[in-house]
Amino acid sequence: METIESTRESENAVILTPPSFGEYWPGQGGIYCGTLPAMHGLPARHMIFAKDAEKTLTYGCYGINVPGAASRIDGPANTAALLAAKAANGRDYPAAEYCSTYEADGHKDFHLASQACLFMASLCAPQIFSKDDWHLSSTQRSAYGAFVQGFEGGNSDWSRKGYEFRVVPLRWIQL
Repeated sequence: METIESTRESENAVILTPPSFGEYWPGQGGIYCGTLPAMHGLPARHMIFAKDAEKTLTYGCYGINVPGAASRIDGPANTAALLAAKAANGRDYPAAEYCSTYEADGHKDFHLASQACLFMASLCAPQIFSKDDWHLSSTQRSAYGAFVQGFEGGNSDWSRKGYEFRVVPLRWIQL
């Protein structure tokens, strides 16, 4: 399906029509994996996961509870909190660092996916993710654990921040 752009006169906003779930979205930096509804103060948004950019990394800083990195839906806020913690404590947060520096199709607004984004992707486009390992989210549970998502059977769980998991950069297109 071809991307169609049109402008709403009243809002001056660009409306993008996404391709089918799991298909590359030309010019948007990756693969379309669904739309999240507006909730908890966040607007509705399309999810675009980077294509062929999966890496195996750790969350980082096992034993440190990072303030502001526990949102189950706001990956950009969690990622920003992790990067701020690095600046404050000098410790590394490899998954957040990788995702925040990723660029594709001229877009530089990637982040580490939240728990809700990974879960939604497992429902809408599981075929684009590796099945041989869990995928790490930006959502921490405690100083010791973070949320992970499986794509083989759709299981979700918490695991240790020090373990290595798959990471795929994500960007949003606000609706």
